[in-house]
Amino acid sequence: MRKRTLILLVLALALPLFGAETITFSGGATKLVMKEGREMVTLTGGAEIESGTMVLTADTITISGEEYRYVTCSGRVHLTDTERGILLSTESLSYDRVDEHVLITGYVEIDDTANQVQASAFRLAYDVQPGLMELQVSVLLLRHTDSGVMICSSDTITYDRTKETLRMLGNARVKWDGDTYEAQRVEVDLKSEEIAMKGAIKGVIGGS
Repeated sequence: MRKRTLILLVLALALPLFGAETITFSGGATKLVMKEGREMVTLTGGAEIESGTMVLTADTITISGEEYRYVTCSGRVHLTDTERGILLSTESLSYDRVDEHVLITGYVEIDDTANQVQASAFRLAYDVQPGLMELQVSVLLLRHTDSGVMICSSDTITYDRTKETLRMLGNARVKWDGDTYEAQRVEVDLKSEEIAMKGAIKGVIGGS
């Protein structure tokens, strides 16, 4: 029995996560279910998974589904991706490692060090490979520029990390360089620092 347990642990340590990378994990306790069709690994007590440039920590992490496709985390969740320059902090996170899709329903803080962007929202859908983030509910996004911090708020913001663009919908507002712009729809090119507005446009130029 002990030999079988050790074999199962070795198999678990070799599970691929976040793509084809081999993972290493640690935690205060580990539960393994290896029955075909019900495979699952649960880590508790300060769980940590490392794969390539990604590190995921949480109070509890569960890997399940066919070929261990799904990862769910809860309690003090932190995801760090050093390759892409992304840090996420939240209380609950789901990850589909085949589609490379992150879903967070709850308050989340994002630090995009590669693009000098910080954001917060109460829902995040993140497609990792194209670098596309959709943030919803009381969204606040800050971009650091040579003219100071650009402050963007909206009901919904679609943030394309690759193109460095924002599409803001619903109560969209941009405060930057002493000016304020408001509209139902605002599009921002973060590289060229161009702002386009549509619908119920208001603005204050030269304000404080």
